[in-house]
Amino acid sequence: AIPSFLSPGVFFFSHSQVPITMDFTSEPGPKMGYVLRGRTPATSISYHETGSHLFVASENDSVLRIVDCLNGGPPSDRPPMIKLQREGIRNVQSTHHGHCVLFSAGSQRGSKTNAVYYLSAHDNKILREFSGHTGVVTGISMSPVDDTFLTSSADGTVRLWDIGKSGNNIGQMTSPQNVEGSPFAAFDSTGLVFGISAAMNGGEGNHVHLYDARNFSVGPFSEMKVTRQDIEAILRRDGCTPESAYSLSRSEWISMEFNKSGKQILIGTKSGVAMTIDGYDGGALRSFMLDSGHDRASSSQPMATCFTPDERSVICGNENGTISCFDANSGILNRKLKGHVDRIGCVAANPKYAQIATSCTNTALWVW
Repeated sequence: AIPSFLSPGVFFFSHSQVPITMDFTSEPGPKMGYVLRGRTPATSISYHETGSHLFVASENDSVLRIVDCLNGGPPSDRPPMIKLQREGIRNVQSTHHGHCVLFSAGSQRGSKTNAVYYLSAHDNKILREFSGHTGVVTGISMSPVDDTFLTSSADGTVRLWDIGKSGNNIGQMTSPQNVEGSPFAAFDSTGLVFGISAAMNGGEGNHVHLYDARNFSVGPFSEMKVTRQDIEAILRRDGCTPESAYSLSRSEWISMEFNKSGKQILIGTKSGVAMTIDGYDGGALRSFMLDSGHDRASSSQPMATCFTPDERSVICGNENGTISCFDANSGILNRKLKGHVDRIGCVAANPKYAQIATSCTNTALWVW
């Protein structure tokens, strides 16, 4: 059977397990299908690894919402909305279990602000709590091959945990001494490697360290540096004025993601620019600009961005509610999607089907 969903039209997508192709160059292109209405902006979204469900976190109202991505609507096998008023919620990360997620506490929840929880969305029960960070948890990354996960925090550390073991972390990585701000961490698609980024002092660039997930205690096996000058050079090459390029090259990094092959790493920043770097030597490859409708260097909005699973495209959310779909290698803008009415704060690509999700206050599923 080929499920479909309505609103505002009927859009079909295949359930075959052939490699996904998300083609933004051919007509008619993806169309907005199901729309999940929210009351406050989404702060984090995460697809389950099967592509069957999407989890949507909203920090301002402490709510986790769940979308059935195969039928376009609320799920029939679990509550569509869970209120987490006591813990709050900021980031959400799907796990290998279809009904369970990891989430970090909201930033206004007192002594528990720095905790991470393992939640059963089926019956709204917190199964485990992971405490140890002394600063706000800024990111969660689940291993694709086992039950370990990474958390990055404003306390300057990245910690490795096991979902099956509450309490202390099983590993801790501390940023080099000559860094500032929060580190970010992510597993690659194999689960054998994870990367940690941290900003150099004075806005002079960023460290990117790669670790063997099976032998992380010996330290990174690769230590790369992405200098401000290298970032500035690709910004100027890609069309920025010298003034904008200098300003944007000092943007604070806020996310990192490996593409499926591990050959590229996608970086999101606080000032409306994303970039790809070489996954082997850290060389700056390509920049992707926020479409803000004004001087690019003056944007203060974070860049929501992600790779598509076929590695062909980079998706970026814009301040004006549009979504820019770039060719990952050339940087050419292949398509701009329209339908939201406010800034896009979250984007994600379905790992199994030709579908993407984008969020402002509302969350939309786009299908071919």
